[in-house]
Amino acid sequence: MTADRTPVLDRDDARRLLAAVAALLYERRHTELQGGNVSLRMGDEVVITPTRASDRWGWRLAPEETLVMDFAGAVLAGDATKVSRETTLHLWLYRDFPEVGSVFHLHQAEALGAVAAGRWPAGVVTRSAEPYGAPLVVLESGLPAQTEAHDGRVAALLAQVPRADGAISMSPGHGLVSVARDVETNIRTVEVFRQRLRLERLRARLRSAAAAGGAK
Repeated sequence: MTADRTPVLDRDDARRLLAAVAALLYERRHTELQGGNVSLRMGDEVVITPTRASDRWGWRLAPEETLVMDFAGAVLAGDATKVSRETTLHLWLYRDFPEVGSVFHLHQAEALGAVAAGRWPAGVVTRSAEPYGAPLVVLESGLPAQTEAHDGRVAALLAQVPRADGAISMSPGHGLVSVARDVETNIRTVEVFRQRLRLERLRARLRSAAAAGGAK
């Protein structure tokens, strides 16, 4: 969270906030029980969910089960044996983009289905918020998740679009990475993105039904 936009939370408040956000994202079905991570910037530190927060805890975390880390990856609070492999990407994004205060890696069903169906070409899909509610970039297929090549490509593509008001990276086979200035903006970003995808799918069904009706 940038100092000029949002006051820096203390550690206890930040850990409580992250635990609540993780539970909310699962309840809203933005992710599921097979992976993902959420984090927020807290001044010069990062609060992030631990490994297997999804299947081990069902996204119902106690604040003390979250991890506090510095940008170099040292654990400052929490269980150091529970650092997720995905932490590398979160820290990379915070270091590269000082305006970013929140990073979500989610398995949003609508987005996963769309990218698996080849809805978008690889690269920058849109640099503006329209039509998906946030700038959207898509990785090439075949980049293995949680590798330097994959994580570097996420950062390289997100560098090409505005990020503070929310931006989304879609990774075939890995999921959605959403960044924004703070957790509130990031929640709004993924909510609007899913809504736009649902409306797009509904419009396609209605057009198909109308065309089928007109052909009779």
